[in-house]
Amino acid sequence: MKRKTVMMFALSMLASAVFAAENGEAVRNGEFTEIGPPPGNAKGIAGTQWAKNWNCAGAAELKDGKIHLSSGVIYQLLRLPGDGRRYLLKAEIKASAMPGKQGMLNARMSSCIRQNPNTPFSHAMQKKFGPFKLDETVRSYRFEFSTEPYEQGYLYIGESSAVIESVSVMLEPAAAK
Repeated sequence: MKRKTVMMFALSMLASAVFAAENGEAVRNGEFTEIGPPPGNAKGIAGTQWAKNWNCAGAAELKDGKIHLSSGVIYQLLRLPGDGRRYLLKAEIKASAMPGKQGMLNARMSSCIRQNPNTPFSHAMQKKFGPFKLDETVRSYRFEFSTEPYEQGYLYIGESSAVIESVSVMLEPAAAK
């Protein structure tokens, strides 16, 4: 009986994960509410606290629940199912310029096809969005893109003088062609 209960629990967790991946958020901690120490390999993060699941290559700081990006990029590996289906990703970045400055924001997905998880990751495919000109008013910058079967990739967001309030990338199965 105990073995059956454990198996049922495992199957329900798997079903929940599949549902979340098919119709859910591809970005973890997009509102920067979970914090911890900066990643060991991060370059350019000021302070002792950073948004979990995000990395940085540039000059950035987490202040008042927002990422203040002076230059460079923040990034993370997107949660994509890798199940051989195409997906549509609907992205939204809420951002403004740093006070007294004009900022610029770009986004890109750097990805590859990985049917076999043991295949090394490469940045063979690039999808670029923007540039979005920032001013001191917080605005939503939206864009959509689709993935190929077995595509896996990173979302990079950056440029200069940006205050990033949140990032969302909703994932849904693409319509059949």
